[in-house]
Amino acid sequence: MTETFQVGTACAAQGNVETGVLPIAIGMDAREVTIPVAVAHGIEPGPVLLVEGGLHGIEIATIEICRKLIQEKLVPSRLKGTVIVAPQLNPWAYMSSIRFTPQDCQDMNRVFPGTGGSTLSYQVARVVTRELLDRADYVIDCHSCNPPSLHFTIVGEEGTPDVRAKSIEMAQAFGYPVVNANTAYVGTLSGYCLAQGKPTITPEFVFSRRLDPVSIETGVAGVMNVLKLLGMMPGNIEEVEVPGAFDEIMTYVSVGATRGGLCFFSRQCGDRVRKGDQLAVLRDFWGNEMESIVAPHDGIVIAYPLQGNQAAGTGDKIAYIAY
Repeated sequence: MTETFQVGTACAAQGNVETGVLPIAIGMDAREVTIPVAVAHGIEPGPVLLVEGGLHGIEIATIEICRKLIQEKLVPSRLKGTVIVAPQLNPWAYMSSIRFTPQDCQDMNRVFPGTGGSTLSYQVARVVTRELLDRADYVIDCHSCNPPSLHFTIVGEEGTPDVRAKSIEMAQAFGYPVVNANTAYVGTLSGYCLAQGKPTITPEFVFSRRLDPVSIETGVAGVMNVLKLLGMMPGNIEEVEVPGAFDEIMTYVSVGATRGGLCFFSRQCGDRVRKGDQLAVLRDFWGNEMESIVAPHDGIVIAYPLQGNQAAGTGDKIAYIAY
């Protein structure tokens, strides 16, 4: 264990917490662009846990969760190993209050591990990979889902069986319902980490653009539970209570629209449905039905993740089903 641990300008000696910034790019005004980082460096040897979020600029709960962890919860004198927090990885999307990086219109969570000489999102992902991901042993990749939604934690498809098993153990300790990914997404931060042998979980808090008290309280408790599971902090894992929770470890799938219109929900999040049950109906301006969205499996409705208005077009995600 080193006497100090440094990320960007945050350099923490053993038994201390320090905050700072990590340079990630140069802006059009020729000034350095940075992201906030903090390091809690324990007094005894142990693993490195990274807690990060904000790849999507509208998902802001991680900012307050990380602040509470650093200022109220993490006691370095009781910590084994090191905790890095990086609450906001995409400052351009955050400042613009949008999901994607505005300069290149890309989803930063689809470009990892990044590359040099490409667009901004790819180059920033390369810095994040080198300075944060590659230095961590375990990762908590925080996101938020637009309401209506349950709180849940995703474990990706990548990685060896042992890495996935440890990830599921972390997800269970976090305390939200656990769902395995069943998607075609490539270039995700969590997928890169899992493929590199780093157990990784993706908690989905509730509400974009808002600080949801339940998400913040349970998010902090969940991270502390993972630290206890990993032997980095003393104490017993505490129960985390969220509405609509279920105990089964399930797989989730996204159900999308093939047509378009205003979206009227037929179910509530937490409802159990049968294959073929209607989840939502899309209607035109005059109320004519354009499409009925139905469940592809028996399962549980865990979210209606519409990104903008309560309307959808071809290819937009309508519902997440855990099955």
